Amino acid sequence: KTALEGLLGKIEGLEYIKLNIVPLPSSNCDMMLDSAFTSVDALKAYQVHPDHVYAADNFIRPFTKSRLCLDFEE
Repeated sequence: KTALEGLLGKIEGLEYIKLNIVPLPSSNCDMMLDSAFTSVDALKAYQVHPDHVYAADNFIRPFTKSRLCLDFEE
């Protein structure tokens, strides 16, 4: 949680990031990453940014059984 939320201010175009880790009993997953970017290009840059890759590779992916993703534009 700290590693991912700590990316705010370090990655250009990342406007908001929160890792929700306390789901309601009705949930069917353990966590949800909610983030907002200035553009689709900013999202693409975030996905390969070394600080994000490090956080994901060391603190998220080793403990993840499955992953769902929804990217959208408003």
